[in-house]
Amino acid sequence: MSNLIKVLLADNNKDLCQVLAEHISLQDDMELCGIAYDGLEAIEQIKERQPDVLILDITMPYLDGIGVMEHLSQIANAPQVIVLTAFEQESMVQRLISMGAVYYMVKPFDTSTLLERVRQFGRSPRTHQVERVAGKGLSTMVKETPGLDLEVEVTKLFHEMGIPAHFRGYGYLREAIILAVEEADILGNITKNLYPRIAEKYNSTPSGVESAIRHTIEIGWERGNSEYFKGLFGCGDQQSVKGKFPTTASFIAKIAEKIRLQMKCSS
Repeated sequence: MSNLIKVLLADNNKDLCQVLAEHISLQDDMELCGIAYDGLEAIEQIKERQPDVLILDITMPYLDGIGVMEHLSQIANAPQVIVLTAFEQESMVQRLISMGAVYYMVKPFDTSTLLERVRQFGRSPRTHQVERVAGKGLSTMVKETPGLDLEVEVTKLFHEMGIPAHFRGYGYLREAIILAVEEADILGNITKNLYPRIAEKYNSTPSGVESAIRHTIEIGWERGNSEYFKGLFGCGDQQSVKGKFPTTASFIAKIAEKIRLQMKCSS
C-alpha cells in the first residue's frame, strides 16, 4: 500500500468528485485517501491523511483554493497540488503557481490527462516546497518539469486565439501540436501517424480524433480572435479569416512552428 500514490480530492462538485473517485479506484498505482467538499475540510484531511497529491478546486465554500494554498505553506510535507479551475485568468494562475501549485487544468478537462499528471507529480520529490517559500513563480516550476512548459505554452496560445476549451477536440488538438513540436516528421502523414497515436491515448478512433480536431479548429476560426488569426496565417482581411479554413495539417504545422520559435527564443 505504501507504494500507492495517495490522492485527496477537494471540490464542492459532488458529481465530479464521484466520477474522479471511480477513475482513481481503477488505477493500480493510486489510492483515494479522501474527499473534501470545502476548504476547511480539505485542510483537516491533508493534516490527517498526508496525501501525495491534492487535486484542488479554486471555488469552494468556507475557504477557497487560494486560502487552502496559503495554509499549505504552514504544513510540513505538504502534497503536490494540481489545481482545477473554470477561469483561466493569467494573474490567478501565476498566483497559484507562485504559491506552490505544480500544475493547473481548466474545466472541463480530460480525465486521462489528469491521471497522467497525478502520476507525474505524485512520484516526483516534493522539491516545490522550497520554491513556495522562496516565492518563485510559473517559469521556475515549468522549467523544472520536463515537458510541462510545452503544454502550458500551447494552452496559453489557445487562450489567445480563442480556441474553445469545452470542445472534445481541444485536448486532441493540443496533443497533436505537442507531438508535432516534439516530432516534426509526424506531420508527413497525419492520418497514419498522428491521429492513431492520439486515438490510442484517449481511447478514441482516428476518424473521431480527426473530426473533433477539425470541428474545434472551425469553431475557433469562426468565433475566436480573428485579428490573431489574421496575423498568424497572413490573412488579408476579415472576410478571409471568417471564410476559408486552413487544412488541419497546415493549422497544426503553423502552431507547432510558432511554438518551436518561441522555445528557441526563450532558450
